Amino acid sequence: MPESSLFSPGQFLTDIEATAHAIGAGYCPSTTRRMLDVYESGFHEGAVLWRTTSKPAGPLNYRFYARRPTDTVGIAARAGLLAPGDPMAQLIGAWSGLYEGSTELCDFDAVDGLVKTWVFLGGMRPVPDVLAAPGVPASIRHHASAFDGLGLAWVRHVAVDYQRRSVNLYFRTAEGFTPAHAGRLLALAGAELPADSVLADMEGFTAPTGCTFSVTMAAQTGRIERVGVYALRLPPGRYPSVGERLERFFTAAPSRDVEEMNAVAWSFGARAQHYVKAERSYCGRLVELMREWASPMTDVGVRV
Repeated sequence: MPESSLFSPGQFLTDIEATAHAIGAGYCPSTTRRMLDVYESGFHEGAVLWRTTSKPAGPLNYRFYARRPTDTVGIAARAGLLAPGDPMAQLIGAWSGLYEGSTELCDFDAVDGLVKTWVFLGGMRPVPDVLAAPGVPASIRHHASAFDGLGLAWVRHVAVDYQRRSVNLYFRTAEGFTPAHAGRLLALAGAELPADSVLADMEGFTAPTGCTFSVTMAAQTGRIERVGVYALRLPPGRYPSVGERLERFFTAAPSRDVEEMNAVAWSFGARAQHYVKAERSYCGRLVELMREWASPMTDVGVRV
């Protein structure tokens, strides 16, 4: 891996403190150092990115994408980061064991440490198989027919959020985003259509052949809390309307990778709860890994 893309703990600690300060997010040096120690191989071998939201007090997150199968949940349990027998962690274990080649990813909060575990399922997987995994609550399996009716047939990633006690499915849509289709997708979360300008950005910046679409559900009840539409790897120097906070984030968060990756996701919930998520590559050849995973990226063929 080129030296410019290697992970340096010392440099990262300097960069995360400066980035948190720039966007007005909290930062705990001791917790961050501990996460770097606990998951040392993940940060050094994987790809690392930054993440935040347009919310005024939105946290600064960081994530590593593992390049090889790693029991990140077991590491967390041994380090005392997760309670023994946590059903959310058990669900991740079930999903990780479904397919050969699955890898786990971890999200960290700059204050609280580990907050989320993802599983890359090794490719596109049929929804019925993913929902049939041991430990998936019946209330979440109940949504299978709704997903099928919207043409959401394939899942690439799954995740759990330990703080919010929620479960996430990340689908690949069968076609590009259109305003006509948006209403049906957003209705899953009881969300209304956003302004025409937002719809235009969503149509213009998502991949024309199909995009990543996320569904967030409460683990206990299965209630769909939020849905999200992702635009991965925006064209260089071109952004949808994201607001002043995320503009600062994209400027302040350093990317030390060999290829830069900026991404946004429009997140929708009931009662007009709409915000934007933003991600930015840090190091570890993230774009190369996304290409290997065949993630839908929009830097080619953007429609705006």
